[in-house]
Amino acid sequence: MKSLNVLGLNSGTSMDGIDAAVFKITPLAELKNGGPPKLSTELLYSTLIPFEESFRKNLTELVNSGRADLKEICLLNAALGKVFARAAEQVIASCAEQKIEVDLIGSHGQTIWHEPAATELWGVETRGTLQLGDGSEIATLTKIPVVCDFRTNDVALGGQGAPLVSFADEVLFGNSGGALGILNIGGIANLTVLDSSGRARYAYDSGPGNMVIDRFCQVFFNQEYDDAGKIAASGNIDKSWLAELMQNPYFSRPLPKTTGREDFGYKYADKLIEDAREKGIAKEDAVATVTALTAKSIADSYNLYIRNEFAIEELVVGGGGGQNSTMLGFIKEYWDGPVSIKLHEDYGISTKFKEALLFALLAYTTYFQVPNNVPVCTGAARRVCLGKLIRG
Repeated sequence: MKSLNVLGLNSGTSMDGIDAAVFKITPLAELKNGGPPKLSTELLYSTLIPFEESFRKNLTELVNSGRADLKEICLLNAALGKVFARAAEQVIASCAEQKIEVDLIGSHGQTIWHEPAATELWGVETRGTLQLGDGSEIATLTKIPVVCDFRTNDVALGGQGAPLVSFADEVLFGNSGGALGILNIGGIANLTVLDSSGRARYAYDSGPGNMVIDRFCQVFFNQEYDDAGKIAASGNIDKSWLAELMQNPYFSRPLPKTTGREDFGYKYADKLIEDAREKGIAKEDAVATVTALTAKSIADSYNLYIRNEFAIEELVVGGGGGQNSTMLGFIKEYWDGPVSIKLHEDYGISTKFKEALLFALLAYTTYFQVPNNVPVCTGAARRVCLGKLIRG
């Protein structure tokens, strides 16, 4: 391995645009079998490139509907590839002005469906995950090698194809010297548990993150999200309703497990909004309760699956939920035992561009043929390189 400048591209569950960041990734030691590589990462450039508004609106409606025709899917794959390619071209031009050369691109694309549980289709048992945004469009325009479609190889080996972030957590936090919980609260909340040697022992999606809260704020308050948890702080948790919500079967499903909009998207959130109205729950109380739902599902997953093996006394929180102080207070309240909460920035890591960093790290290691899934977390049969390499 050698040092490369790698551009990571990602569009998450918010679908507001493309997180783009260039990192200088440098190997620090000779690679040893069985452990994560020792790598240093330096952020060289970062930006958010918004989707054009009508494109964003149509993409959001399609993904949340769960329905599309074959022509739409075919053309959307190419269209998203072009959008990501133009974003990459814009970043490369900005970096060139600073005399930064991009050597490699890692592009996650946009997840439109995630179905990792075994199911039957036309007599064939199968499982799948689909991220759109054709990497060939990016490689053709930029003439730079692209690694894309990261999840499918893990799924083909019986894994969940997620959370992929456990690999990055090993690389970034594996030298902390103690057991850690690395919690990301994006649209979905996921937790990585590192043991004292820095190895990931568990990683899974606990359930909804900000997705349901955001929908409540949009419908009840005409706000995109609950800034710092102020709305939730102004209300009271409806404990009876919260107990009902916690009966969702996903929360007791055994590990490994992952989820997404299929389980906790607009359809789910809109049903809860209807329930809140029927029960006569005040708008502020409803937001407080679904904020508690996210917090309790995170804490209860630790209490149920992890607590008896690892006592996690420090959580490193990232994602938009890290800015929601009301939610963080609820997590501490529901957590079994004392826990201190820190942010990624306390470790010198930009939470805003951590997913871009993840896909830069995955692209870098795949480029050098270093296995980068974490089977103990995803459930895959063996370690493997994730992603498909497309030469520029």
